[in-house]
Amino acid sequence: MSYSLLLFDYDGTLCNSEAAILHSLRQVFTHYQVPVPPEAELERVVGLGLPSPDALQALRPQLAGAELAAWLLTYRSIYTNEGEELVKPFAGAREVLAAARAHNIAVAVVSNKGAVTLETSLTRLGLRADVQLLVGDGSYPDQQLPLKPSPVLYEQIVRPFFAPVLPAATLMIGDTAADLLFARNCGIDACWARYGFGDADACRALEPKHQIDGLRDVLRLMVREKAK
Repeated sequence: MSYSLLLFDYDGTLCNSEAAILHSLRQVFTHYQVPVPPEAELERVVGLGLPSPDALQALRPQLAGAELAAWLLTYRSIYTNEGEELVKPFAGAREVLAAARAHNIAVAVVSNKGAVTLETSLTRLGLRADVQLLVGDGSYPDQQLPLKPSPVLYEQIVRPFFAPVLPAATLMIGDTAADLLFARNCGIDACWARYGFGDADACRALEPKHQIDGLRDVLRLMVREKAK
């Protein structure tokens, strides 16, 4: 069966946001006059693909309650005002999304990033028009849905939105173990974006069906799958 729906992660898959995330993390620690964690630790946490609150707690475990909420608000403000402009689409992003549309393959972005930031960034980068569904942290505030790797976003939002598309015709493309585990939990195929931020050993251990070294590899995957 060929793929009728492609689910893309945002950070490290469609867009290279590493500089934006690292800058914002450094700045939030600086803002609160707390020593900035070593660069290797920052990069390790970014590679986990965690939601922002979890990433902050991973870097500073004592954060909780009102203090965590304040750090999160500051981090998001820094990201919006200073970090987001550092984000760039990976080579081939526009080409791949346009090709999906030409092949009548639906596209969704499913991310643990804040929904408002996703909307702003994808619009600025010229990618939003080719994305039929955008799901991020806060997209459905009244439901408080758990994020990846929980399958709830797929089961309650993505699959009903694309109701005719079977799980077997759906492919999740992501760079971290959280993305690949999300695919496994949803019962859909996974494609590991090896060029992204994820830990290679953790991703390889999840045995994704496909692996790509650049976004343009998705073009060949589309053609190959459509030819079957």
